[in-house]
Amino acid sequence: MSIDIRKETGLTGTVEQRIVYESGNEMAAYAAHQINYHIMGYFPISPSTEVAQFLDLMKANGQHDIVLIPADGEHGSAGVCYGASTAGGRVFNATSANGYLYMLEQMPVQSGTRFPMVMNLVCRSVSGPLDIHGDHSDLYFALNTGWPIVLCRDPQAVYDMNIIALKLAEDPDVRLPVLVASDGYFTSHQKRRVMTFAHREDVQKFVGEHPPEGFQHVLDRNNPITVGPYMNEPDYINNCYQQSMAMYRAEAVFDRIRKEYAELTGRDYPILDLYRMEDAEVAVFLLNSSAEIIKDVVDQLRSQGIKAAPFRLISFVRSRRRQSQRR
Repeated sequence: MSIDIRKETGLTGTVEQRIVYESGNEMAAYAAHQINYHIMGYFPISPSTEVAQFLDLMKANGQHDIVLIPADGEHGSAGVCYGASTAGGRVFNATSANGYLYMLEQMPVQSGTRFPMVMNLVCRSVSGPLDIHGDHSDLYFALNTGWPIVLCRDPQAVYDMNIIALKLAEDPDVRLPVLVASDGYFTSHQKRRVMTFAHREDVQKFVGEHPPEGFQHVLDRNNPITVGPYMNEPDYINNCYQQSMAMYRAEAVFDRIRKEYAELTGRDYPILDLYRMEDAEVAVFLLNSSAEIIKDVVDQLRSQGIKAAPFRLISFVRSRRRQSQRR
């Protein structure tokens, strides 16, 4: 039975798409296989384990060329990814909770030396006591690592944000690693209808060729560089200033990229996702999957005469304009 996808979904994108019915973890892996990264250094931890598992199954079926490197722990997986990125590779990873904390010391190193990569943080509670259910306690540790963060409300957003994130990370005005955050179990394991690019060539055309213009790495013998040297003042503060400015620029770059993506797919991700906010008298700020579920509650409250509304962030990128307003 043939399905008219445009009529079925109401989308207005220009690229050919197809419908799948998959979970958030499956869609993170699916986006990665379409991008066809060079390296994934990984170590299993629930609920992100499936991302590498699905990629390994696809690798066994000959669907991608990603080199999957199992490490001795999350700290080691972060080192694998960092080393591969300094050598000029496109790099991918996924982790959760205590695994993220185990690799945490390497996160500012990756961003401070300005090597792009994409990592999925499948959010989960941090022990103790031991609990593996979804919350954002691991995500909060990521806020001061110098990584732009994009947030995903459902498996569709996981797929889309994994593609957008790479283009954001490699943009010459940003050149930072990017974190893609989704909710453990609520998003990672629940299957939903998802629209994907029908052809991986369209994904690769969107993200662009690698290495991007001006990209430097340690294997280029004609242009030798030093990575991560010891710095005193004024070099260190200048490096921090350049990194900070890249974070500021990430907002405008994300805004440009999401508009390009919307033209292709018909799916748009403005930085602030608003629902029935026009006349709201009470509003709640939420992240990820809870911001989607609460829309039903808002509709119920509206039927009772309570002008409620939710709003959520799509990305954590700093804005000079917003900071100046606060001052």
